[in-house]
Amino acid sequence: MLLSYARLITQRNTFNSIKQNLSINCSIERKQANKTKMSHKGIISSAFNMSSGFIPVIISILLCELITQDVAIYIGTVIGLVKIFTSLRRKGILIPNFILYISTTMLSLLSLATFIPGDYVPPGALPLTLEVSVLIPMLILYIHKKRFINHFLKQIDACNKRMFAQAAESAVVSARIALIFGTLHFIAISIAMIVQSPLSLTSQVVLFSILPPAVFILSIASNQIAIHYFNHMMSHAEYVPIVNTKGDVIGKSPAVEALNYKNAYINPVLRVAISIHGKLYLCDRSMTAILDKGKTDIPMECYLRYGESLLEGVSRLVRNAFPKAMNLKPEFNIVYHFENEVTNRLMYLFILDVNDDSILSNSHFKNYKIWSFKQIEENLGKNFFSSCFEEEYEHLKSVICIREKYKGS
Repeated sequence: MLLSYARLITQRNTFNSIKQNLSINCSIERKQANKTKMSHKGIISSAFNMSSGFIPVIISILLCELITQDVAIYIGTVIGLVKIFTSLRRKGILIPNFILYISTTMLSLLSLATFIPGDYVPPGALPLTLEVSVLIPMLILYIHKKRFINHFLKQIDACNKRMFAQAAESAVVSARIALIFGTLHFIAISIAMIVQSPLSLTSQVVLFSILPPAVFILSIASNQIAIHYFNHMMSHAEYVPIVNTKGDVIGKSPAVEALNYKNAYINPVLRVAISIHGKLYLCDRSMTAILDKGKTDIPMECYLRYGESLLEGVSRLVRNAFPKAMNLKPEFNIVYHFENEVTNRLMYLFILDVNDDSILSNSHFKNYKIWSFKQIEENLGKNFFSSCFEEEYEHLKSVICIREKYKGS
């Protein structure tokens, strides 16, 4: 559930940035969107709690205990239609509540069924009938969730459609929660019918009158609790920028999510090579790295944080690697785009000249070693070094050789 909300954040931040590049026809909507942006403390709005779409069903179930079933269904249908109408007429960005649409549709069908002669719903069975009628479309929605979400993802270029994919993702989350509680309810009914036959009056009231609305009420509450918890968690989360190949920031995403969507977006990454006496200081990559685990590489690499400059980012990277060293100033060299099936990155390469060997001996790098260019060239193309290092090697060699040449002159 939380991972779904993380994807929702990434999509929303990216869509908001893409939207800024659309035509002037979207300018009014952009102003309205700014009013609905979440603060740092509130990442996901309660508007994305699609389980609130169950409210008309809950009202119908509760009312059927006080008035006739037909009238209860009519009232629930009218409430659903009014909620849909007011949401469509509301100024600002439309966040479609697909759960509300489904619930109102099922209530409307039951309203039409009241005009058919005969008992379309046995007396006292309306709560369970409504629960089953709504959960079946929820199951269909959840089974086809990828097709459902992808349908709206294809429409992100349209100004008035940019929220639909996010709403679709939220609807899938809400459907899953409702299905969990619905499944537990039907398991409880099965156990009760096996253990106690016939069912006592108390069991019938609990199973067929109290639990059906409880399924939907718990769905709303659970979804809201999840949103609140996720917002609290994300208020302390670290973000990374989403950029284009020119380095322009077009969005942001939680750093943890950047590892999950692999090469869907471009993230800026800082890399710092260490040159010492005309040689390169290399070490093994972490076995937890998403790219080239355990291969030999330059020692420092990290994502640039959202809102952080290159200078701030590289200073943080060097400071974390050498907390006791002072006046270490890496110099920027090149930027290049690196993409494969695992990751998609805009690499910013820096070189740090080190003259004091003792600084390196106190580092935390694994299996570090100082390599001559000859030693490196003997192992190139043998799947020994990281992919990025093999891309960077010729440039690093050229720059370091030129520097050493001028040092000696």
